[in-house]
Amino acid sequence: MKFVTPEGHDFALRYNIDVWGILQIVFCVVYTVILCTLCWMLWQWRNHPVMRMRKIPMAICAVLVLHVYLIMVLVVYTVNGYWPCDAEFWIMSIYLPIGIGLFQVQNQQLLLISRGQRGLLKEDMYKPLPSGKTLREYYWNKFVIWCRSVKGQDNFEGFIAVGMLIQVRRSSSPLQTTKAPSIIWQAVWNYIAGPYLLYKIRMIHDIYQWRLQTTLAIVAGLPGTPLWLIAVYSDWLTGVSKYWNGAMWFAPGLIMMEMTAILMPLMQCWKIHKQAQETERALSDFDRKLQHGVSDPNASTINTSVKTRSTRGSMETMESLDKCLTEMGSTFTEFLQYCTTKSFNGENLMFLEKAIKFKADWTRMMSSTALTQDQVRLTMYRAAVHIYLTSVCEKTAPFQINIEGRYYDRLKSLFDAAATMIACRRPASHRSNSAVTPWDEPLDPMESNDQPILLRSMAKNSTTALITDLDTTTDAEDPFADITVPAAFDVTCFDQAVASVKHMLWQQPWQDFSRSKRTSTASA
Repeated sequence: MKFVTPEGHDFALRYNIDVWGILQIVFCVVYTVILCTLCWMLWQWRNHPVMRMRKIPMAICAVLVLHVYLIMVLVVYTVNGYWPCDAEFWIMSIYLPIGIGLFQVQNQQLLLISRGQRGLLKEDMYKPLPSGKTLREYYWNKFVIWCRSVKGQDNFEGFIAVGMLIQVRRSSSPLQTTKAPSIIWQAVWNYIAGPYLLYKIRMIHDIYQWRLQTTLAIVAGLPGTPLWLIAVYSDWLTGVSKYWNGAMWFAPGLIMMEMTAILMPLMQCWKIHKQAQETERALSDFDRKLQHGVSDPNASTINTSVKTRSTRGSMETMESLDKCLTEMGSTFTEFLQYCTTKSFNGENLMFLEKAIKFKADWTRMMSSTALTQDQVRLTMYRAAVHIYLTSVCEKTAPFQINIEGRYYDRLKSLFDAAATMIACRRPASHRSNSAVTPWDEPLDPMESNDQPILLRSMAKNSTTALITDLDTTTDAEDPFADITVPAAFDVTCFDQAVASVKHMLWQQPWQDFSRSKRTSTASA
């Protein structure tokens, strides 16, 4: 059997059954099986907090759509003239641009998540909900909210979707007979959107290798478009094109894009799983030593006994995290900065901050003689709804905290009715200046920093501002006027969620932060 057929890919009605053709088919089959297996493995992790912010379903969808185009590229030499030109045109006109579009959206996640996390440090915001007496008014308000969130992920996805629809419509036009418009997507991504994205994320130093993943995917696709243009529209690569057709120049970049989109998140999943195992082993070892009186229960760190090169060394105890949360000093500020700029879970730490202040304010107000018990419960219910809106509710929180379903259901039963009513109050145009009803000020990313939403300052100033204007607020102004505080609402309403979030923060972010702090101190 010859290594290659002398005529090569010449569109003749002949299969190129040679070594080169068989190698391409074998590689296509083996690589497809491996890729699908990796996609299935990643799918099992899609609901993990670290993976959820990466939009794993969209990443897998983008990879599979691009893989359809890659399969066509890999088999076209062997099939030769039996490959339908119409099928090649449609795959190149639809699957390639749609796959590139989905990949663009997925790669924007790092930038959008980073911006959103930094925004948490400035403002305590919530997402408004559409409302309306009629179906038409409801959907109009929903459209207005979508337009006002121009910097959000949903809006970006919408623009990409419009572009893909235009491409599909052009492809179905009888006047569309060239593949050039399809390559425009590849060129725009590789030479405009890609480098611009690299510029925007240059200062992001996340702990998940996310920036490296994005960089590799963009750089890998750079040679494809110019080499395709040379192969198709010039005679420089005529001899090579007989065995390596023009579209094959996209293959290395596509393979790199697929592998980085799947493998690097999987590597992070493995790291998370390994760290969780090390934590459990360290805790078991620590408890065993305590039972035998070997370790000091007041020790600030737990020494792991995992004898591997990836050992995490000494582990901070839960008491060290409690001390950080109690003092709210410089260590807390540094930890919050770490969570919002590196591990991207600042919402969890901010929830703990608000919940701790909520409990302290409840105790302080109950000991005061200026307010009745009913006034205290109503005031604290307002504060609790604020926490639910900005940190817990899946419909309104910009970044939802990670808690078990049973804890979320309990909080939802206490606050969802009031939160939904507040989030639906005139979302498109109304803004309130009342300190008593700050929830009338919905999330508006279009606004500049000189017009901040007041919710963040409300959280920092505790519930003092809520009490100030209680006597001067009329029932018409107060969204809580017709709301009855649930009987089950008490000072312990957030305790279960706090314990869950605190344990999650202690397991990985607090350990990583403490280890990086020790490393920087040792190297200083």
